[in-house]
Amino acid sequence: MGLTRRIIPYLDIKDGRVVKGVNFENLRDAGNPVELARTYNDQDADEGVLLDVTASKNDRQTMIDVISQAADQLFLLLTVGEGIKTSKDIRDILQDGNDKMSLNTSAIQMPGGHC
Repeated sequence: MGLTRRIIPYLDIKDGRVVKGVNFENLRDAGNPVELARTYNDQDADEGVLLDVTASKNDRQTMIDVISQAADQLFLLLTVGEGIKTSKDIRDILQDGNDKMSLNTSAIQMPGGHC
């Protein structure tokens, strides 16, 4: 039995815009996250990942408005990451129609599972 190939684009988001760079340096604007996610959706990507790359560093909540817009307009399975610190954050993200989340920084900073 062969491996199933899946197309899962990652969109790194800073200040509400998708950014591209190397090691998160020399970032350049790459577009609107909802529009880019819609393009991947239309091209039959299997899933999409939205990472708010400065949320944890700036100690703020992830971009709920962008996440909500994407979930309303797309049929992609969405994973959201960064800026998720509390069980309320998790509930808000899931209630906005998102399917999964990635708890990277929070998992390291609070290994006891305070989420």
